[in-house]
This record gives sequence, structure tokens and C-alpha cells, in this order.
Amino acid sequence: MYVISDPSRPHVALGTAATLDALASTLAARSDPNLVVYVNRDGLSHALDAAERRELDELIQAARSLSEDARR
Repeated sequence: MYVISDPSRPHVALGTAATLDALASTLAARSDPNLVVYVNRDGLSHALDAAERRELDELIQAARSLSEDARR
């Protein structure tokens, strides 16, 4: 599971998603650039690895592009 939190309150989940696609949609709709995303598996949390971070960034860009196109 992927978890979104605010660095000032890291133990409070602002959102969760089972996939990077779902996570990207949630993050694309938010304007706060200071949010932290981490992985929580079996009760253990860790940062996204480099591949997950790249994929998430690409998915967020794609979701924002779709949103901008829909507004036109």
C-alpha cells in the first residue's frame, strides 16, 4: 500500500492507494508539493525506490496533462 502524508505529521495518512496509478491520480489533484509518499507493507514503512519514484512522477505528469486537456 502507498501512503501520502505531510512531513510535519508523518504518522497521519492523508491518503492511501493500492497502486501507483491510483496514487498518481490523487497526487495530481493536490497542489501541495511538500507531501511525502511511502510504501507500507506488512506494517513496515519505507521510501519509494528510484524506479517507483520515476514511475510515479511520469504518472502524475500524465494525469495532470489529461486534466488540463479536459478543461480546454
